[in-house]
Amino acid sequence: MDENVKKINSILVNLFNMVLKLEEKAIKESTRRDLSLTELHTLVAIGEGKAKTMSQVAASLKISVSTLTTAVNRLVKKGYAHRFRIPEDRRIVKVELTEIGIEAVREHEAFHTVMISEAISQIPEDQIGKFIDSIDNINEYLLMRKHPPARTPGPFTMKPLKLGRIFVPVPLFQGALSIGLSKSRLASAVAKEGGVGIIAASKIGYQEHDFQENPVEANKRVLRQEIKKALDLTIDCKERGPIGVNIMWSSHHCEEYVKAAVSAGAELIVCGGGIPTKLPAYCRDKKVALVPIVSSKRAANIIIRNWTKKYNRTPDGFIFQGPLAGGYLGIKESQMEAAAEDFYKNIADIKGELEDLGDCPLIVCGGIYTRSDAEKAYAYGADGFQLGTRFVTTQECDASEAFKQAYLNCREQDITIITSPEGFPGRVIENQCVPRVSKEPWRIMEGLLNASRGDLEHGLIFCGGKIHKAEKIETVADIFREFTEGACQ
Repeated sequence: MDENVKKINSILVNLFNMVLKLEEKAIKESTRRDLSLTELHTLVAIGEGKAKTMSQVAASLKISVSTLTTAVNRLVKKGYAHRFRIPEDRRIVKVELTEIGIEAVREHEAFHTVMISEAISQIPEDQIGKFIDSIDNINEYLLMRKHPPARTPGPFTMKPLKLGRIFVPVPLFQGALSIGLSKSRLASAVAKEGGVGIIAASKIGYQEHDFQENPVEANKRVLRQEIKKALDLTIDCKERGPIGVNIMWSSHHCEEYVKAAVSAGAELIVCGGGIPTKLPAYCRDKKVALVPIVSSKRAANIIIRNWTKKYNRTPDGFIFQGPLAGGYLGIKESQMEAAAEDFYKNIADIKGELEDLGDCPLIVCGGIYTRSDAEKAYAYGADGFQLGTRFVTTQECDASEAFKQAYLNCREQDITIITSPEGFPGRVIENQCVPRVSKEPWRIMEGLLNASRGDLEHGLIFCGGKIHKAEKIETVADIFREFTEGACQ
């Protein structure tokens, strides 16, 4: 064994054992001597806030519900947890922390904070970023080892793909950046490079004079204008990619926006924010590609079966959204940790679900920031990649300079999670607006609109989980060059 390998192996083993010993020592020296380390970790998994189902906690701990039941029985008896059945469905058992349970968790978190803070205090500040990246790379590798790659080992390639009848020269998609961040300027720049330029429909008409009185008409009007403008800007490009629109399925006016987009010449419709079971009914023109966004194999299966049975049509492609995506996620906050661990497995599972559809590409997003990220996803079956956060800090992005600077200034510890009124998590940059919308979730849209208008003091800034990697303003061409150099066929 190479000396460096031996040393790293020894350090990792010692670190693991040492942290466990320090945790056990901290418990013995605290007022929580009646807790075992396993019980304490169970309390952490239950967590503060809303009660969780037993299956959610078990999944977080990666144990069976029966094993968890034994641990929870002890915690309930000791007064650290409260277990109950919900009135709406007596079959569902939930568990939550009591006051002393919350105190125990907070003491444990404080212990970890002090331990890590003291440990990294020995590292020069200008090397902290590299240290985090190194640990993150090891963690990423271990996650990949958990699930062997689906593809036969070989060189990374960026092959052209087809979404139904739509040809995509370079399988790089620009994510929908709302509100008003991805319009014709950015979408056309991406399409000129051969990728898929996307215009985000959500509240796109927010600057119109009649937006307050008639938001739907304002949105449709601007949506049509931006699509036509993007198509005009790319009309002379021989190898251009398509111009598409991202529309939230959860929007009350989804059908109207789809029809407005198609009438203006949109070449594909990307639809997320729910399971778009009726999307083919809104767009019967098969020259327009329909691409749903999913967070699981199950969601993909539901869409395939539903569309096949009701409309004799299958999706022209799928976008799998991983848990590091910006904006709202299609999973609950309690599922985020498990989703991160199963990210590569989910890529392979969804890809397997699409095999019988023939030419139905799988596009992966949510954690794709660098070419290295794309190469890892490619190994598990990704045919293309969607980037959102990375495109914000481009010269062509329609965001204000202040908005872009907020991205450049963001550190990893500045990222936090808010919850929508519907209960879905969204990743944002911590600022003065976050505490307000956390208490009043119905004000989230107001915060997003403020940010789009340049009022960052009262604005909410959505971001992806790798925003802290943004270091400079670059061009769309720079990004395509990084991803395609030596990889395009």
